[in-house]
Amino acid sequence: MMSNILAFPVKEQPRDRTPLELIVEQELLDLGADSYMINVVIQRMEKFLALASFEFDLKMQVSKNCLDEMNQNVFPVISDMQASMRDTMNEMLTERVLHEIRLYNLERHAVK
Repeated sequence: MMSNILAFPVKEQPRDRTPLELIVEQELLDLGADSYMINVVIQRMEKFLALASFEFDLKMQVSKNCLDEMNQNVFPVISDMQASMRDTMNEMLTERVLHEIRLYNLERHAVK
């Protein structure tokens, strides 16, 4: 005789927040958001944050003859580009968080 095994739904275990999610969480905490609002905003931003967390993969091999020129001309440009990209991403992240806060507040007032 074979027993019937019932599969009970299992609640998904909460995963650790990504570095960008932690930044958003801290921004929201600094603005006085409660945990419910933080979870709603981070859940809505999940795709955006995944796209925003890309890394440039700039592995290269350089001969010793070229190294001095690379150090003088190429690496500073790459460093400046990385800083510019980081600043732009920070601005985009802040704008998106502010947008989500406005949306959250509009929806909350509409429900009342």
